[in-house]
Amino acid sequence: METKSVVEVCPLCGSRMEKGYLASASAAWSERKISDWSLRGLWGGELVIGEGFAFGINNVEAYRCKKCRLVIFKYGKTK
Repeated sequence: METKSVVEVCPLCGSRMEKGYLASASAAWSERKISDWSLRGLWGGELVIGEGFAFGINNVEAYRCKKCRLVIFKYGKTK
């Protein structure tokens, strides 16, 4: 499968996507909502951005559609 390096249009509405950066200390993915009010709950998911709050801010290249409020980004370490 061929992959594109730039997301040019929103997959929901067809509007042009804006290129920028998603900045965060960390973000986790989980198939269920993480409901624990403490930071312990974050570690129940898979970290897709960063290595935790003690390691500073990470900037991940991202594309957004302001109209749909959609953000698309690649996660994980690049090889």
